[in-house]
Amino acid sequence: MDQLIFDSPIRAHPSLPAGYRSGAVAAALATLGAYLLTLSPDLTWANAAYDGPELVTASSTLGIAHPPGYPTYVILGKAFSLLPIGTIAFRYNLFSAIAVAVAVGLCVLIIGLLFPRVRPYVAIAAALLLGFTPLVWSQAIVAEVYGLNLLAVAAFLLAWARLGTSRCAGFLLGLAITTHLTSLLLLPGFLLRIDRHSRTAFLGLIAGLAPLLLLPWLASGNSPVIWGRPSDPAGWWWLVSGRLYGANYQPAFDIDHLTRIMQTIMLGPAGLLWASNRAGADSIAGVVIADRTRPTPAVFGFTAMLYLAFSLYYKTPDAAVLLLPAILLVVIIAAPLLDRLGPAVLIFPVGLGLFAYQTQTRTWSNQPRLAAVQLLQSAPDQAILLTPGDRTIFTLLYFQQLEGERPDLHLMDANLFAFDWYRDRIAGQYPELTIPEEDDLGLLLRENSENHTICLAGLVVPPTGYPDLKTAGTDVSGSPPYLRCIEDLP
Repeated sequence: MDQLIFDSPIRAHPSLPAGYRSGAVAAALATLGAYLLTLSPDLTWANAAYDGPELVTASSTLGIAHPPGYPTYVILGKAFSLLPIGTIAFRYNLFSAIAVAVAVGLCVLIIGLLFPRVRPYVAIAAALLLGFTPLVWSQAIVAEVYGLNLLAVAAFLLAWARLGTSRCAGFLLGLAITTHLTSLLLLPGFLLRIDRHSRTAFLGLIAGLAPLLLLPWLASGNSPVIWGRPSDPAGWWWLVSGRLYGANYQPAFDIDHLTRIMQTIMLGPAGLLWASNRAGADSIAGVVIADRTRPTPAVFGFTAMLYLAFSLYYKTPDAAVLLLPAILLVVIIAAPLLDRLGPAVLIFPVGLGLFAYQTQTRTWSNQPRLAAVQLLQSAPDQAILLTPGDRTIFTLLYFQQLEGERPDLHLMDANLFAFDWYRDRIAGQYPELTIPEEDDLGLLLRENSENHTICLAGLVVPPTGYPDLKTAGTDVSGSPPYLRCIEDLP
């Protein structure tokens, strides 16, 4: 049993056993090397990275992504966008890979602090299980927010394990929340470990949320991707609260959704923990952390279950990606179990890594580039392109705004047009157009058809579904990309 006893009223902090720091570096480098073998070199929709074009464009132009805005990702991603290597999209894919690889290295350190009797090579093997889990690997090679969130969560857990519920740990928890709102699920366990000596953790938590205060400043720029009106309190809260996606949380049983989530859970470290013998599970439960402000295996297990419950009831096709922090937590508490296996534990990350490599090799494709460039180049001069959803509009904006492809075109999305803040934005972006104050696409097109060709454009699905334009020939056939220019408006 690992037990730490402190007699001094001044809280002592555990130190890392020998070999853990070098082990953390080795695990991070090994993971990053594996990711680089499969890293997507360009913009991609693979691995459910449908928000990738939006995130890259918003960050590169210092804008605001979809709620809650992701200001931390925007600012840090902007720094990566300045690297003189590859395409801009590649730099953001690399951003994800480095973030996850560092999180894997931090996982080694967390295990060493909480379970000092676990041998360093076992901690490395456990951390590699995290990095080589197919779901984690899939998000490490594309432009998404989940890699940065995993890093922020790992940094918070490291500070919590080292310093207890301190101001530093609170700050990193607040910062993690700004990378993804699901990090709020870490808050209950953190609050459970607060005592009278650690109340300054609340000050750190508030300070960590400071990037959210950057949203009004980001909204004042000229980025083509700015969601909402965060310059006023109501608009700021609408954005940071993620209220737009509240309808996705549906506490009802769904067998198909449950099946997808369970497949994700069992294909990784959680599967190993599930298959463990009863004696191994007892050894995990028996670990005692004497410092009442530091996390325990029970707290980690409780928090992992919160993540699981949320992903089960959050009804989106890619809800499984919300489980990345839960996998990190499970890997940490499974370390004492893995230590029982001795050198044989190394078999597991090697086998999982080979399997994940096969699933991720060339999952990327140049479909977004080929389709978007073909569509943009075939559009008439000065045309208005009306798109049917996020994937098309933000992919086109990426190539237009960041690679200078067809800057003469006017790009706008039919779904986003329903928001008054979006109509205000495009009115400022395209002052030469007449933008109606109300949600009326037909009026928009009629007011501007005399001077501009109107085209319906889609990269994934045909741009149908415009009731006002049924008689104008919106039936689009063939394969993507789809472009249909309207000759006569009703």
